[in-house]
Amino acid sequence: METKAYPPPPGVPGLGGELTANLRASLAIFSAGFAIEGAVEAYTVATPGSAHPGTSLLFLVPAVCTLAGLLFVFVGRHEWNQVHRDRVRQANAVFALSLLGGVVAAAVVGILVAEPDLGIPLGAEVVYGAAIGSLLFGTFVTYAFLVFHLVGSASRAALLASLVWSFAISAYVGVAFATHLGTTVSLVASRSLTLPSFLSPVDTLASYLFVSYFLLLAAYGEAHLVVARGPPRVAAGSPPAA
Repeated sequence: METKAYPPPPGVPGLGGELTANLRASLAIFSAGFAIEGAVEAYTVATPGSAHPGTSLLFLVPAVCTLAGLLFVFVGRHEWNQVHRDRVRQANAVFALSLLGGVVAAAVVGILVAEPDLGIPLGAEVVYGAAIGSLLFGTFVTYAFLVFHLVGSASRAALLASLVWSFAISAYVGVAFATHLGTTVSLVASRSLTLPSFLSPVDTLASYLFVSYFLLLAAYGEAHLVVARGPPRVAAGSPPAA
């Protein structure tokens, strides 16, 4: 019997069209990054003393996987329906804003190094801490935006829980960096390659993001299955499911 693909009914998360290889590759890359980073950070938490300043993959693995995943998303943009296109556009905007946080943080340090007479004003600490926090938290918002419309209520709850947890950790990391802004400025001004001692406790704190990574991994697992199945198919002449 001939079959015909119907878009999902209004209000039901779905694809509404045939999304193929590039989106699946993107989801797989993101998932691999979550699994690796989650495992590394969970190991750091479970083995006190194993973390050393600068050795965490906190900024490396997620950044590489995010850029690679977004590349596949961009390459496969012709595969999307309008709903997915809108979601990806929003996710890209959030990711760009999070990267802007990194630019702002670097600018704050650069200005204070160039103008030592300014000292370390409280306003600079607030802006610097907020910029660092937004750089970290923004990536998690990006991940959630990409698949929120593809998954069911359980995975949506997991995505929201991931955001709540990552926001709390990002806030603590931002405060920690802001508190030690003077140390960072001094190291940059002296062109020292020595890693500051405050990175070790911050690194350990950030390792608790393994909770968010594993929650994202669960949600992305469902999203991958949804994309692989494609839209529901019904017999020709039959109305789409209500």
